[in-house]
Amino acid sequence: MNMAPGREHDGVESTNVPLPMPNEELQALKQEYHNDGCKAGPEESQTRKSSLKKRMKTMFEFSNAEAIKEKVRNAKKVKRTYNVHDAYHDTGFFQMIARHPHFENSTLAVIVVNALWISIDTDGNTAPTMTTALPIFVVMDSLFFTYFSIEVIVRFLAFKRKCDCLKDGWFKFDMALVILYGFDPFTLAMVAKVQGGDGLNLPTAVLRLCRLARLSRLVRMLRSLPELMVMIKGMVAATSSVAYTLGLLIIITYVFAIALRNLVPKAEDQNCEELDEENGCLEDHFFSSVLETMHNLIIFATFCDELAALMHMVQKQSTACLILSWIYVALASLTVMNMLIGVLCEVISAVAAEESELMMVEKVHEKFGALVAQVDDNNDGTISWDEFKDILALPDCLAALESVNVKPESMIDVAEDVFFDEGEPLAVPFDDFMGLVLDLRGGQQATVENMMGLGKRFSQKFTNVNCRIEKMEGILKHVSDRMDQSDSKVDEILKYMKVF
Repeated sequence: MNMAPGREHDGVESTNVPLPMPNEELQALKQEYHNDGCKAGPEESQTRKSSLKKRMKTMFEFSNAEAIKEKVRNAKKVKRTYNVHDAYHDTGFFQMIARHPHFENSTLAVIVVNALWISIDTDGNTAPTMTTALPIFVVMDSLFFTYFSIEVIVRFLAFKRKCDCLKDGWFKFDMALVILYGFDPFTLAMVAKVQGGDGLNLPTAVLRLCRLARLSRLVRMLRSLPELMVMIKGMVAATSSVAYTLGLLIIITYVFAIALRNLVPKAEDQNCEELDEENGCLEDHFFSSVLETMHNLIIFATFCDELAALMHMVQKQSTACLILSWIYVALASLTVMNMLIGVLCEVISAVAAEESELMMVEKVHEKFGALVAQVDDNNDGTISWDEFKDILALPDCLAALESVNVKPESMIDVAEDVFFDEGEPLAVPFDDFMGLVLDLRGGQQATVENMMGLGKRFSQKFTNVNCRIEKMEGILKHVSDRMDQSDSKVDEILKYMKVF
C-alpha cells in the first residue's frame, strides 16, 4: 500500500484517503472570492458599472479641468446642436440644392455684392420711386430681389414639413427681408404708378432708410466666419467689465475735477493775459465748472487729444494743478485705459477658448456619431468592446481621429481599462466615448486636480488588490485548516489500523 504523499507515520503503511473537503466546497469558495472582491454582496457588479463614468472623469478628463470646456461639453450633452438640414427631405432636388455648400457660398457672395451696391444706389439713385430711376438701378434691384426670392423658395421647398420653416430663425429672418425688399422699391413704385404721379405723399426719405435693413443680411456671414462671431461674443461678454472700468474712470475723473476746481487760480484774482496771452485764464478755458472740467479731463488727459496744450497752459498758471493733472494722466490714461485693454483681451481669449472647444465638440460628435451609428447594431446608444473594434476597423475612423489630433494608438492603450472592469466587459455610453476622444487629443495639459484624480484611481486599484490578497489569504488559511483536520483523521485511521 502506498503511503500518504510526503508523510510517514512511524513506518506504518496507509491507504489513499480522500480529503474530507469536497471539491464543490472549494469551487464555492473560489466563486465567493471572485464575486465578492473586497466586499460580499449581489450589488457589487452593478456598483462597478455605475462607477464607470466617475472613473473616466478622474482618469481621462484632463482637458475638462477648465470650466469653459466643462460647460461646453455639458451643454452639448444636454441639448443637441440645432441644424436646419435635419428638417430637410432626405432625397429630392430642392433639398440637394439647399444642402450644397456652393449654394450657401453663392448666397454669401450675392449678399456682399448687394451690400456694396447699396452704397452706389444711395449716392447715385436720386429718383423718388423706381419708375423714374435709371435703368441700371432698376435692373440691379430686380436681379437682387429675384435671387433672394428664389433662395427663400428653394429653402422652403426643401423642408420635409413646411411648418418647420417657422421654427428656423434664419429662414424667418431672410423671409422678412425679402418681404421688405418687395415693399421698397417695388410696391412703392407700383402705388406711385397707379396714382399717375412721379411720387407719393409718403415720407419716402424715411422709407428709403428701410433699405439699411438689407445690410443685416451680412449677419449670415457669421455662420461662415466663426472668427467674427468670437469677436462679437467677446464684445457682449465684456460689456459688464467695460461698464465697471468706465465707472471707475468716471469716479476718478469726478474726484480730480472737484480737486482741480478748488486749486485752479480764480480768473478775477489774477491777470491772465500776462500769464498766457494766447489762451487767457485757465479757469475760463478748461476748468469753468465741475462738469466742464470732467469733460476736458476725459478729452485731453484720458484720450490724450492735445494733451500738450493742456499741460503747457496749466504749467504757466498753476504748479499745483500741473502736479494733480499728471497724477490724473497716470491713473486714467496709463492705468485704467490699459487695464480696460487687458480686460478685453482676457474676455476675448476666454470666448475664443469656449468657441474653439465648442467647434471641436461639434466636430467630434459629427464625425464619430456617424461611425458609431454604423456599428451600433442594437441601437442602445452604448459602445461595447466588439463595437469599438469595429469602429477602429472602419476606413474613415483613422482619418477622423487624425482630424481631431487623436492618435489611434492612444485609444487602443486606454480601451482595455475603459471597456473592462476587473475582467468584466462594460458598455460605454456614447457621450462618455466622445469625452474620451476629446480627452485624448494631443497638447492637453494636466492639472493638479487631474493628477489627484489619477492618484485616487491608482489608490483604489491598490486597495482592490490588497482586498483580494487578504481574501486569498483567508481561503488559504481555510484550506490549511481543512488540511490539518485531514491530517488528524489520517492519524486516527492509522492508529485504528495499527490496533487491528
